[in-house]
Amino acid sequence: MSNVKLNKSASRVMDILVLLSREDQPLTVSEISRELNVPKSSTFEILTTMVEKGFLQVDDHLKTYKLGLKLFEVGAAYLYNTDLHKEARPYLETLMTKTGETAFLAIESDGEVVYLDKVEAPSSIRTTATLGNRNPMYRTGLGKAILAGYSDDKVRELMGNTEFIQRTSNSITSYNSLIENLNQIRQRGYSIDDRENEEDVFCIAAPVYDESNRPVAAISVAGLATRMKDDEKDKYSEFLVETALGISKRLGYRNDRLFIKN
Repeated sequence: MSNVKLNKSASRVMDILVLLSREDQPLTVSEISRELNVPKSSTFEILTTMVEKGFLQVDDHLKTYKLGLKLFEVGAAYLYNTDLHKEARPYLETLMTKTGETAFLAIESDGEVVYLDKVEAPSSIRTTATLGNRNPMYRTGLGKAILAGYSDDKVRELMGNTEFIQRTSNSITSYNSLIENLNQIRQRGYSIDDRENEEDVFCIAAPVYDESNRPVAAISVAGLATRMKDDEKDKYSEFLVETALGISKRLGYRNDRLFIKN
C-alpha cells in the first residue's frame, strides 16, 4: 500500500463519478451522501462545483444528479489518444460488416471486464453492454478470452476468491468450472459465451496482445443465440481470430496464434 497522502476532496469527486457511472438512474444529494458516507453539506458543495464545471447535470425539479457532458468529452479524448482504441476501431467496423453482428472491444480492470468500444449492427440484438459498463469476467466471452490469455497464477490471483453468481442457467458457478472452461478456450482458440450473462445472447470472443505478449484486451461479436447457426459460428470465429491477430500485430505482437503456452 502506498504511503502517499490522498487529497480528500479529490477522492470524493472521483468516488461520486464512479458511483453515478454504476447507477441506472440519477441520485439525490442524500443518496450520494449515504452511499459514500460523506456529510451531506460537503457532498452538496462538491456536487455544486461539479455541476458548474460541467461534469454533472442536475435536475432542478427532482433535485437529482447524473453524469454531465464534460465527462463524455474527457472520455472521448482518452479514447482518441489511446493506441488500443485507435488501432482496433477500423477492425471492429470490418468485423461488424462481415458478420452482421455487434462488435465489442473490452479491457480488464480490477478483475472485471470494462467495455471500451462497440460497433452496433443495424439488425443485431441490443445487449445491455454499454461503453464504460463493467461485467464479471467469468460470465462474459470477452472476460474469459482475456483470462485464458493470462498465466494460471494471474487467473488465480484475480479469480481465486471470486463469488460466482449465477445470472442464467448457463453461468459458470465455480472456480474449478472456470479453469476447465479456460483450458477449452486455449485449445479451441477463442472464447464462447453461450447465454451465460444475458438470456438469448451468444458471444464469440478472442484476446488482443501487445508487443510483450500480454493480453491487453479482447474483441467479440454478439448476437441472438437462436440466430447463430453452427456454420455461422464457425465462420464468425474465423473472422474474429483473424481480426484479433490483426489488431495484436498492429500493437507489436509477433506470434501467429493467439494462445501460447502459459
